[in-house]
Amino acid sequence: MIGQEMRVAITSAWLIVSAVLLFMLIAPHLLSETALLSASTAFRLLHHHQGMCFLCGMTRAFIAISRGRLTEAVALNDWSVTLYGIIVSNELAAALFLFRRIRKWFLSKNEAGKVTIKQQHIRR
Repeated sequence: MIGQEMRVAITSAWLIVSAVLLFMLIAPHLLSETALLSASTAFRLLHHHQGMCFLCGMTRAFIAISRGRLTEAVALNDWSVTLYGIIVSNELAAALFLFRRIRKWFLSKNEAGKVTIKQQHIRR
């Protein structure tokens, strides 16, 4: 069943990326602005042209959003609030997906336990 394997692979990759994005959303609440900015220098893009790229100013903008400064975030990068919203929506979808999977797993375990108890009753 290649289709099932592909679905599992894509779902696993999505959940891994979602975990990284969740850390990105939580980090500004746990670390100082200086620590975040110094860590983000490792991810700087080399520009082959003089214009700004889509991600220029995004780290500072995400820090501003996390601190409730939306006007500053938009000034740093016009797309920051939109991208932040997309990431938050993705995190909510991932949380709902995991909640449903865990609930389904618990329900299946509960049903398996009921069958075992019924079988033991029948044997007696």
